[in-house]
Parts: sequence; structure tokens; C-alpha cells
Amino acid sequence: MSCEHDCHATPPFPAGIYNRPGLDRIGYRIGDYARFREHALSRLDAMQVLSEWTHRGADDPGIAVLECGAIATEILAFYQELYANEVYLRTADWRESVARLVALTGYRLAPGLGGEATFALAVSGDTSVTVPAGFPFKADLDGANSPARFETTEEITAYPWLNQFSLYRPRNGPAAIAAGARVLELQAVDGDTALSKRQAQVFNPGDRIMLVPDSTMFEAGGGANPVQERSETLVIDRVEQVLDRIRLHFRGAVTLDRGPTVRAYRIGRSFRHFGHNAPLRIAALNETTGRATFDATVFNRVAATTTHLYSQFADNEIALESDVTDLPAGSGMIVTGAAEFAGAGETEFAVVNAVDTVRNEASHWAGLSGGNTAVALNANLFTNANLSLTALDVRRLQAHEVRSPPLLLAAAHTFSDGDFGLDTTLTFFGRHDRVQALAGRALLLEDEDGQTQRVNVTNVAEDFDLAGRDPEEDWLWTLALDQPPRFPQEAFAETDARVVVHGNLALADQGETQKEAAIGSGDARQTFQTFKLPKAPLTYLLHPGQTPPHVPELEVRVDGILWTRVDTFFASGANDRVYVVRQDDDGNSLVQFGDGITGARLSSGRRNVTVRFRTGQAARGPLEKGKSPKAMGRLAQLNNVAMPAPAVNGADPETEDTARQAAPMRMQSLGRLVGLSDYEAEALSLPGVQRAAAAFALSGGLLRLRVTVLTDGGGAAEAAAAAEALSAADRCRGAMRYPLEVVQGLRRWIFLDLTAGYRADRLPEDIQPAIHAVLGCASGTTEPQDGLFGFGLRRFGQDTHVSQVIAAVQQIDGVAWVRVDAFQPIPQGTPPQTDPLALPVPAPAVRETSVGCDTQGLLALHETHLRLSFALVTGAEECS
Repeated sequence: MSCEHDCHATPPFPAGIYNRPGLDRIGYRIGDYARFREHALSRLDAMQVLSEWTHRGADDPGIAVLECGAIATEILAFYQELYANEVYLRTADWRESVARLVALTGYRLAPGLGGEATFALAVSGDTSVTVPAGFPFKADLDGANSPARFETTEEITAYPWLNQFSLYRPRNGPAAIAAGARVLELQAVDGDTALSKRQAQVFNPGDRIMLVPDSTMFEAGGGANPVQERSETLVIDRVEQVLDRIRLHFRGAVTLDRGPTVRAYRIGRSFRHFGHNAPLRIAALNETTGRATFDATVFNRVAATTTHLYSQFADNEIALESDVTDLPAGSGMIVTGAAEFAGAGETEFAVVNAVDTVRNEASHWAGLSGGNTAVALNANLFTNANLSLTALDVRRLQAHEVRSPPLLLAAAHTFSDGDFGLDTTLTFFGRHDRVQALAGRALLLEDEDGQTQRVNVTNVAEDFDLAGRDPEEDWLWTLALDQPPRFPQEAFAETDARVVVHGNLALADQGETQKEAAIGSGDARQTFQTFKLPKAPLTYLLHPGQTPPHVPELEVRVDGILWTRVDTFFASGANDRVYVVRQDDDGNSLVQFGDGITGARLSSGRRNVTVRFRTGQAARGPLEKGKSPKAMGRLAQLNNVAMPAPAVNGADPETEDTARQAAPMRMQSLGRLVGLSDYEAEALSLPGVQRAAAAFALSGGLLRLRVTVLTDGGGAAEAAAAAEALSAADRCRGAMRYPLEVVQGLRRWIFLDLTAGYRADRLPEDIQPAIHAVLGCASGTTEPQDGLFGFGLRRFGQDTHVSQVIAAVQQIDGVAWVRVDAFQPIPQGTPPQTDPLALPVPAPAVRETSVGCDTQGLLALHETHLRLSFALVTGAEECS
């Protein structure tokens, strides 16, 4: 009988090994337990001498031994395949394997990077406090397993008045006083703009303020045009002080449009001219006829002085209608009225003068007589020789008692709202010595929502010139910053500043300085002596000008002499006192010395190799909720320490995925930056950079080389640090053909509402993890590498069609159909919110055909934004 169709065919053993190129995992097993067992049993069946051994159950000792051999062989095959994958860069899983493979090309995995933090100090007392460089702080960061240690990078001087204060938006330029204005500001008193001088002027509700326009046209040297702007009187409702502004609120409003400023006086009593209430006609007896005659009363003071019916007054005298005994000589007086000048017609006037003498009179005017007061002014009302007074109506003439020095009132300041645009100025209110303390200082702006921005004052102390100002007075000063504030201008309002400014900033980087320690004894007979640092992890900080840019915080001395760290011994001579630093698989740092050919050997001595170093890395993110940073050293007058802004620039050691991508690219570039891939490789070699993409782009009409980076922290500070390092590399090793622009990449989160129909032989709880996996759905802070939205497969600017979502879920075993009800990007605001847990699900939900993003965005899906529903598929539904 033929066995071609009816007999069981034994699989070939050992199995052939074939792997096509480009696989993420290779097969390297010659068989598994079943195949080993079957092969052994087939050999047993083929042995004639054992033909009577027919029992194949495991209760047979011989069969049990055979099966044990199959198990052991499978274990050996498993490890053989495991080790085979570890010798290829694409398939290696272990970090130490990847590190050793890339080391063959001269590439070393970047160590973790120390973070940077900004601490806001509050000090007490009246004097400054010096905070030395290296002053230690401790902070519990959100998500960190242990507190992060920081030390200040430079000495600073802290001032009590800079603990927390406000800055203010710039005032708009002078505006004209408009009709209808109900608020004017006191700009000067008797020509003095000092705040104390203006504060000394007491105003009460009900006080009258007279606006007296320019009256030089009536004074000596004036021209032939006597037209003066009309004066008016306002009544004070209330007075408020806003910084250096004394704001006068009036019950009424200004009735005329005026210039930016106007002269004013606080006035007391107002007096009418004697005779203003005389009868309109004068009755007189005609002695010839014996009958009464009536003549019109003359109210023109100039004409009335020529007849006996009217009292005569000097040109500098004003006859008040009543007895006034309390007008002191030298006090001010404003005279208002209407006058006519030859060739000019009638004009209203208001002139300011001073009382010279006061005398009591018994005056008469057109049949009206009585006691009154004559006030002699220190000058005539009109001293302009070009004007010839022809009429002065006593009915409209008034004298107003002046109770203040000359006041200069201005239109109320106006302000702009919205973004600052290109404007980088804010204003500070305080004394001269206090504003000088701000020159060149770093400041931290913090709004009500906890958003922060660090800026630097670019003024130097000489910019704050007193220019005749009293140094003990508070003045408004303009500060120039190195960048526009990112908050709206109204957040810096003078009446309601919503941005707090921290002025005593201690800039610190991560790392705890360890005591100097001996790590070994030199032996001049040995080559490449290597010693381990007593504590890990060693702190590395970014120094863009060096290659590689991450530099350890380490000093090594031999016999008290400081040796120099180099990246490799390749260029070192026999007498060069140099060493290299390497990391082992456990994260420990090793210091290695030369062999006497490439780098000097150590001199012999007992414990003569000493080190000083710092430990700590990967600090980034905000403070843990409810925690406060602490000063770990003693400092007089230090009351409180705050950390308003998150720690930045901290990075974990380079991952094997990044090294797997960057190492071959770096090997191709040979250390030079020529093509786009070279810039991507250089960026990926920086600690904390997870993804990089280089492309040419037009910006401002110029062709630029734009490198988009995605960093661990995802903030502007990390992107700025990467930009600085890339720019330094471009200057030293690049072609520099185009301006380099580095932008921070962002994850663009999407919302997905999906329903999956599942077959009855499956459970939803079994299908759900598979859906998360094929979609590459992030969970918590963990982002998968694989899947449709997996971090390892996405590219900057890559869009996704809804059909791709359906296809990815449809391929899962047990899923019969897929329906997408919502598929849309989630608005992330400005500045973009990168924490998916802080982004709400959008409403209403929208199903878009395709979701895209800009060239610096990576589409991503988080489990909080995946609304997943299941529907059991019945037989009828499947056949419908």
C-alpha cells in the first residue's frame, strides 16, 4: 500500500534554518519539544533490536528518560535562539547586548543626564543675602522614586523686596484729554513730578478743580490773537492712587477736547464783581423839567470808570461784592470773565494772579452802593502790550480763591490688551536702588494657573539714570527682557496684576557632591588600570561645545595632581595624564587610565587615586503634589524655598531602541554632519532625545535646515538645550550651508470611539488587550513601540485614515466587524498641553475620515481617550 496520501509524514529533523533579511526576530531552533520527542521515538521505532519495545507511555522509565532528553534539548534550543538574536543589532533585546554591539562601531550609549531646576527664595530682613555657588536643595518630583538633589550653579544675591513682586504692562503714549472724560491724573505739583509731592496734595470729595488753559496770550510778549481755550470747573468724587498715578475721579465730565495736559488749581470760594447785580436802568431827576429820566446801566468796567455814577478801580484791582477779611496777601486768585479787545472782538479769559493787598471799600455802581472789598493783584489782568482792552463786563467777572499750587493734570493712561507681540518691556515700580538690583537678573513669571516663564532682564545698572529724580522716591522704571512675556498684557494690569514675579532665583543643576574619596592605588607596572566610583549614578551635564556634549561631574587626581578626562585614548601620548570614563551594565562608572603608550600609566602609590564627583540624574517634571523643596544647607535669613517651575533637561540613560537607530547612522556619518540623516543621528545621540527628523523648510522666506526633536520632558527648555548642542556640533563638524532651526516635537493626542463585534466563542476581556496592542494605545506613562499609533512606528507629520484603524482591529482573532463612531484630534491649547491625562474628551464627538498633524507632531492614542464598546455577534447578524 502506498503511503503517499495515507501515511503520516514525519517532519524533517533537524528543521532547516532560514530567515529573510529585515526581520525583527530571527528563528534559530532546529526543533521544539514535540519535534525532538517525535524524532527520538522514530529512531527508536527504526531499531530492529528494540522492535519488541512497543510501549510508549510516560510510565515507562525508558520513555521517561527520552522525554527528559527532549525537554533538555528544547531548553538548549531556546537559549541558542535567544543568544543568536542577541548577536544582531536589529534583534537584540538586552541593553548590554545592544551596548556591546554598537561599541564595535565606536558608539557608546549616552548616560543619564542631570536635570536643572529653578528655586525661588524668600529671605527676611532689610539687607541682602548671599547664596553661595554649590548651595544644596532637595525636591520630591512627581513620579520619581527618590528625592532629587540639586546644587546652585553660581553665587547669587537675594533681596527681601524681590521675594515676590509685580511687574506691569507698558503704558500707552500720552493721549489727549477728551470731552466726556471723568478721570484725570495728577502729573505734577508746581512743576515737581515726585510722588511724595503729589501725595502731599490733599483732595476731598466735593473739592472744586478749575482747569485753566494756557494764558500767555494775555501776558507780556504775547501775540495779537487773544483767543484762549475755555476754562471749566470740575467737582471731585473720589481720589485713588495706582502706583505713581494719582487719579482724580470727577462727578461730572470734561466738556471740551484738550491736549495731553492742562493746568489746574484747587479753588475755594468764588466772588462776583461789585455791581454785577446793579439795575439795568438808572433813574435820575431832570431839574429843569422836574421829571425822571432813565439811562441804561453801564456794565463795561472800562467805560464805567469815566463817570461819577461808578466807582473807579485800578487796572490791577478787583472789587468783590462783599466784605472779605481772610484773603491773605500772596495767595493765588484766578480771575475769569469775558473781555473785548480792539480789533479782536469778545473772548472769554481765565488768568492766574496773586493777591497783593486787600482793603475794605464803600463803593457805588449805577445807583447801587454798599461796603465791599477791593483786592489789588500783583499785576494787571492783561499785560500784553499788543492788546488794547475796550470792554470788561462786570456781570461775567469772577474771582476764585486758589487753595493749591499749580497742578498739571493729564489724560488717564491707557493700556493695550492681548499678546505682547514683539514687545519685550515691562515696568517696575520702586526706588532707584531696588530697580538697579534687577539689572541683568533672571526672573520667573508665574500666573494664577501655575504656568511659568523664565526671563532675563537685559538692562544694565547705568540704564536706570536718576536724571534729577530723588533716589528715596518710588518711580516707574522700564525693564527690557530677553523675550516677550507669553502671558496676555492684561495679566500685568496695574490695578490687578495676576502674574507673580519671583526675583530671588537660585539656578541649580542636579547632582549631590560627594566627599573626596580614594578609589584605588596606582601601580606603574600595570596597564589600563580601572577603578569603580564608590557611588552611582554619576551625574552628567550637557556642555554643547564639547564632543560628546554630555560631560561627567568628576575630578580625578593622582598624587594630588588633577588629570584630564578624554573621550578615548586614541590621540593621547605616553606622558599625557588622561583618563576615560565608562559605564558598566549595572550603571556603575569606571575610571580607566592609559598603558604608557596611549595615555600615561599611573604612578605607584597607596590609595593615591582620589576623586570628587556628583551623583544623580534624570530629574524632570513638577514637584509632587503637596510637597515643597528644602534647603539642605544653612543660610541666615532664608525663610522659604519654592520651585514654581518644573525641573527640565533631565534624561534617562539612552534606550536600546534609540541606540539601535542612531549607531548605524553615526557610523555612516564618521562624525561629520553632511546629510539630513547625519543631523538626525547627532540629535538622537543627545541624552533625552527620543526621536529626531531633519528636513529642509522655508521659514521667513529663507531655506533652513529644520530638525524636529522629541525629548523626554517635551518642553521648550529641552528643545533649547538640544538646539544649543546641535548648533555647536554644526559649527565644529558640519557644513553650515543653511541656518539650523531646532523645534520641539509634540505628541498630538486623538480621540477614538470604537465598537467591535465579537464572536460568541470569545470574551470581551480577552479581545480588549489585543485591541489596545494593535492600536498602540498608551497606558499611564507607558508608550508601546508597536501598533498603529505605537511610538516606534510613527513619523512626524504622518496622518492616519479611519480605514487603517478598522483594518488594524479587524485582523484580531474573534472580531467579526468594527464600527468607528468618533475619530478626531483633541485640541491641546496654547501652549500645547502634552499630558494626556489633563486633556478632556472633546464634545461633541466627530468622526473624521482622516486625522493629520503638523510636521512637528506625532499622532498618539492614550487609553483615557479610547472609548471601546463590544457587541456580541449572533448567527443572524453574521448572515445578514
